[in-house]
Amino acid sequence: MAIFTPGGLKIRLPLEHCFALIARLYPNVDAFKLLKTTEGFEIIPAFLSFITGIICFIFAVEPLWIGLYVFISSIIGFFITLTIFAYRIPILPTLSTLFSYAYGFGIYWILIAVAGFVIADWKRIIAYFVGAIMANFVKMAIDLINSNRLFKKFALYVSGSEINFYNAYLWHATKLGKSLDLTISDDELKRENWNQAFEDLAVKWPEVVNRFTID
Repeated sequence: MAIFTPGGLKIRLPLEHCFALIARLYPNVDAFKLLKTTEGFEIIPAFLSFITGIICFIFAVEPLWIGLYVFISSIIGFFITLTIFAYRIPILPTLSTLFSYAYGFGIYWILIAVAGFVIADWKRIIAYFVGAIMANFVKMAIDLINSNRLFKKFALYVSGSEINFYNAYLWHATKLGKSLDLTISDDELKRENWNQAFEDLAVKWPEVVNRFTID
């Protein structure tokens, strides 16, 4: 059972569980907006490494150091998103959510390549990509270890994607003054209490809902 964000990020949580939380925010924040914010939290590592790379290009940092800085900034961003307190960081989720629109269409990679050729050189571009790719391998390993740890503890599969969904909820709930308690009551799980938020997404973005799975 899983739902998907507009960009295709898989969130392995029951539909009724997700929409019970979304219903608390609706209509101020609809499902599409919360799912896009989830993507924003998910790509915080990529956003930080992108900014790091551009700064390194501007200041003509040596290729070896560019790769290292990009690697470190991506890993730091990943650890930020793994904590349930990532939603407390001001501005960063907003900026990374805006960045997700460029990231989702691959414009992010084009921007890095163009910026690298304009203000740096091919060695620095390669260094950037090596640092980013190495960081991705490390992040996947950490995510797997953490997911297994949480599964043994709670008998529930929770990866970085699910944590980022919760962070997105907490981010919006904080701004709206809604409950920060992630515990969902049996009453909230009843379809009649969250169906309006679900139907709103189904009408406006049927291509997103069509990806949802029930097994």
